[in-house]
Amino acid sequence: MYASASQFLKRYSAEEIAQRADASIPPMVYGELLTRAAAGDDLSAYSPEEQTAAGQALARVDRALQDAEQTINTYLGGRYQLPLTNSPEVLERIAGQLARYFLYDDAATEQITTLYKDSIKFLESVATGKVQLGPTDTGAVAQPSAGAEMVSGGLVFARDNSRGFI
Repeated sequence: MYASASQFLKRYSAEEIAQRADASIPPMVYGELLTRAAAGDDLSAYSPEEQTAAGQALARVDRALQDAEQTINTYLGGRYQLPLTNSPEVLERIAGQLARYFLYDDAATEQITTLYKDSIKFLESVATGKVQLGPTDTGAVAQPSAGAEMVSGGLVFARDNSRGFI
């Protein structure tokens, strides 16, 4: 994944993400509980119902991050060999913006929708080669894949080899 649940919760408000990811009524998952669940911390101080709700909310966050990864890979797949060994940090941000939009579903604010559209435009620019992914941890620039190559076996019926045939 380009971003883990813990990275996602650090980048954006854990309270906001918990509100979007928690489907229970009344809400049982708050930012601190979701952050602890994402970090794999001990949740024994919470009730079994809260632990279950936190697990379900974390599953929704993970699903949104997986959807974001699949969206990114759709754009990068034609240009780069996947999976990327060292993904640039910009993809963590893009994955977070996409996942946040996916969590909001049909209730996304104008700001979140704009960030989503900007992320898609960036990915389109990467896919067309207008933007290169920056250097990785080793300092090397991610190399695009060679892509498909068309090879012909030669002409079967050319003028030179069809004399006397017709």
